[in-house]
Amino acid sequence: MSEERLYQELVKICGLKFISNNPELLQSYSTDLSLFKGKVPRYVVWLKKTKQIVEILKLANRIGFSIIPISSSSPLHYHGDTIPHKDNSVILDLSRMNKILNIDRKNRVVMVEPGVVFEQIIPILKKKGLRLLQPLYPRDGKSVITSALERVPTTIPRYQWDSSDPLLCTEVVFGTGDLFRTGTAAGPGTIKKQRKSGQAQVNPMGPTQFSPFRLLQGAQGSLGIVTWATLKLELMPTEQKVIHFQTENIQDILELQHELLKFRLGNELLILNNINLACLVKKLPEDIKELCNSLARWNLILILAGRGKLAGERIAYQEGDLGDIISDLKLEHLGKEHMLSDSEIIYALNNSTSYPWRKRLKGNFQDIFFITNIEKISRYINLVENEIAEDLGVYIQAINQGTSYHCEFDIYYNHEDEEVQKDVYKKHIDLSIKLMDEGAFFNRPYGIWAKEVFKRHINSTEIALKKLKKIFDPNNILNPGVLCFDD
Repeated sequence: MSEERLYQELVKICGLKFISNNPELLQSYSTDLSLFKGKVPRYVVWLKKTKQIVEILKLANRIGFSIIPISSSSPLHYHGDTIPHKDNSVILDLSRMNKILNIDRKNRVVMVEPGVVFEQIIPILKKKGLRLLQPLYPRDGKSVITSALERVPTTIPRYQWDSSDPLLCTEVVFGTGDLFRTGTAAGPGTIKKQRKSGQAQVNPMGPTQFSPFRLLQGAQGSLGIVTWATLKLELMPTEQKVIHFQTENIQDILELQHELLKFRLGNELLILNNINLACLVKKLPEDIKELCNSLARWNLILILAGRGKLAGERIAYQEGDLGDIISDLKLEHLGKEHMLSDSEIIYALNNSTSYPWRKRLKGNFQDIFFITNIEKISRYINLVENEIAEDLGVYIQAINQGTSYHCEFDIYYNHEDEEVQKDVYKKHIDLSIKLMDEGAFFNRPYGIWAKEVFKRHINSTEIALKKLKKIFDPNNILNPGVLCFDD
């Protein structure tokens, strides 16, 4: 199809105002803050209705071009999964699909479109006494659905019962152009009829014995485009108290964290090294460095919380239990003095930020993250610190009730220095491969990670994943080049 014909077909679907081939704009969609370089797309289109998504996917199948779905309104993307890997691509920007469709306090569930971002939804939920299970201080323009689809770890492990949480039901348009609903949203009846009968689309399993929502998570938009999803909520506590322990020995607080998880004590629970904690709560580089120098090397943050008239009593008995655990583990030496106020930490754990906290120290960063068990964390820390002596942030987040751990290393660097960029790029690749060789499980493989992960699991790739791709996106129109879908 000629360029003019393609343009006219896209205009029919999205309208003249919502399509662009401005060279400068297209160029901006070909790169992100990662170390990967992409292709320049042919067009950017902004859609607002599910019907338009169905039409554009059917058009792509009919005439042969690629679709790169993007839902976060912020231009800040990190891992190369939203830039075109192939020529002949159209960016499908879903930021205009930004309606909060339903908030159900009784069932603690919210239904949102893909363009709904953290900055938009957090204050609305707060007014209703509710809150999301959210990642660590997400950026304002980050799509709430994308965060759940990518399995970005949340900060309250006691509320994560399944690796898919907080994602529940979804409506998805597969690469074939077919519309489908997952979980109890599949039926019987329309969503309107289900709500009338008291249903709230809270069970993600199904329909029947098939749970396709698990295929969508981690697929990086390569199998389908989610047009709405329901997400778990929790009640907002009326009182919160910060417990901050410091130590020079990571094993001390790993052991403490394990006990806290066993008894489900507290809400937010995470471990940060001094650099990452300083970046989290301070904005200016000089303030970050000052705080970093005053903190111990390792920091455990625990939030005790309560609701209603007995909130204080709940926090008090949790403090008592915490004291018993500290005594039993003989960890009375853990430091408690610091320059931070409780309000600084609580704010970062309950809000979003306009300027990503990992960019505050030197302007850019590259992260390496994976899943592991508690026994291997210290070994991985030693491995990385032997390669990177300074400007290294560490974030350890228990997930799934503490059955496994998100382990993250953030390499901070000056993005304006080309030699530094090259050095960071090499270290990023070399370290990632070394960690894989040592057993680190990269469950969210982006870019070079995907190639390394899938070549180590050829049977799963060829027998399962590529067959699924042929079923749900047979013409490979959705985000080609990500994961193992290079053809």
